Amino acid sequence: MPRTVLLAAYVAWPAGVVVLRLTAHTRGRCLVFTGVGYLVALVIATTATPSSVAVPLGLMLGGLIAVVMCLNTGHGLTPKHDPGTTYWAYDGKIPRGDRLVEVLGALVAICGGVSLNWG
Repeated sequence: MPRTVLLAAYVAWPAGVVVLRLTAHTRGRCLVFTGVGYLVALVIATTATPSSVAVPLGLMLGGLIAVVMCLNTGHGLTPKHDPGTTYWAYDGKIPRGDRLVEVLGALVAICGGVSLNWG
């Protein structure tokens, strides 16, 4: 995959999340965890060497982190040290915007994973 496509993904990912936030109901926790995944992607892409591996690896890991964290906290966050307490409890249906942000993160992770040289 061309390097320009990977760099465009670094711009399109947060831009897409902002557009989804403006057009569909997206909860703050999903936005925060997507931001964490994006920061992980940027740190890996800018500090790891060689850059031919770091840029797609950052996309893949950042997207996976964002998706997994959004999915794990969809109905609430229960810490292991206090299993009787649930923070951000949510019993309703997960908003469509959250699911679209998760799909966007998965697409970014797939884009990064496909462009890695596995052989």
